Amino acid sequence: MSKSILPPNRKSNSRAESSKQASLFAEERQQAILEGLRHRGKVTVEELRRKFKVSPPTIRTDLTRLEQRGLLRRTHGGAIAIGNTLYEPPFAERAVLRHEEKRAIALAAVSFVHEDETILLDAGTTCHEIATLLREFNRLTVITNSLAIAQTLTENDGIEVVLIGGSLQPRRRATLGPLAAHFLDPIHCDRAFIGMSGVHPTAGFSVTDFDAAQLKNKMITQSRQSLAVADSSKIGQIAFACVAPLTAVNLLITDSGILAEDRLALEESGLRLHIAEVGC
Repeated sequence: MSKSILPPNRKSNSRAESSKQASLFAEERQQAILEGLRHRGKVTVEELRRKFKVSPPTIRTDLTRLEQRGLLRRTHGGAIAIGNTLYEPPFAERAVLRHEEKRAIALAAVSFVHEDETILLDAGTTCHEIATLLREFNRLTVITNSLAIAQTLTENDGIEVVLIGGSLQPRRRATLGPLAAHFLDPIHCDRAFIGMSGVHPTAGFSVTDFDAAQLKNKMITQSRQSLAVADSSKIGQIAFACVAPLTAVNLLITDSGILAEDRLALEESGLRLHIAEVGC
């Protein structure tokens, strides 16, 4: 009888690696399913089986898990989209949405900033509003993955801008991906301002894709103080990819449109809030 030439620990490692790889493939497959729903509104088990070359039970498991997270609705033979919690409009469209609320949040955010600090500034329209106000400072170092923010801040000679490298996503006008996350390994900042797509009492902070989630999480860990910024329309929402639990950040800055019950639920979950008054 032939015997395996692999030592027992190699077998265990292989099984662990296979399990990890299978989990990664499942996440990628589920994100692709959601992308299909966003563009077409519905998918079928048969078309997904052919596309991903997996069994129908595997696809049904994917759809069930996504339905349990409130991201789609199962139908006979497939699934349909529900709402648009995973849809993120292009940067130009988002820039004009809830502008007054974002401006109020930005005004509150810059009150935490001091001269000679190093600031991590995430991509996004709320963070871009913060960047326009940071131009009034004389001595700052700002590290950002946003092309729009970098362009805005280069108008001030007193601000040193460090642009994070990585894969460029034109829709966001930002760099993302593993290279962007690794770029931050040697960097430690005083403060990070991080935009979020969803803020939920139990699901925590979330965004629409894994690359953005990875970089935002890294920004949290590489800063002395992390401040999430999200207008009140994001409160109670759950997007596809988890960034971090609520307690991972020091503070959430949102606007006065937040509902009293949502504020209470977030605070009871251990999150500190700073409410920016709109129109003041």
